[in-house]
Amino acid sequence: MFPRPSVWFIRVSLIYLMIGSSLGAILMLNKAFNLDPEIWRYLPLHYSILIWGFFIQLIMGTAYWMFPKFLSEKPRGSTWQVWFLFYSYNSGLVLFLITKFIFPFEFLVLIGKFLIFLGLITFIKIAWSRVISYNQ
Repeated sequence: MFPRPSVWFIRVSLIYLMIGSSLGAILMLNKAFNLDPEIWRYLPLHYSILIWGFFIQLIMGTAYWMFPKFLSEKPRGSTWQVWFLFYSYNSGLVLFLITKFIFPFEFLVLIGKFLIFLGLITFIKIAWSRVISYNQ
């Protein structure tokens, strides 16, 4: 059965894909029709949304589902760690994207980066413990 955290990671990644693709479409329309040259300042936002929002979360959701399972009653380990990863990563990403590209405030950018980092470290811990051993 497909685990619920994987479902949510993939759902949210597809939302980021729609947002990033829409922003990319606006950028391409601007390239074709020269609407406003200020739109190009959102190019880093476009690829940040697609890489960090869509691609990385799709990988994390798929990896959580597909990595080897433990031989115990909790085959994927502690669920609170995965939900901590989900909320930490997504809240950090939203905070980073808003404060970096829309309302610049350097301290909140650092908090967003820290939350993303904390989520990625949690993912590495979860994945590594499942890769290293089948005996738990």
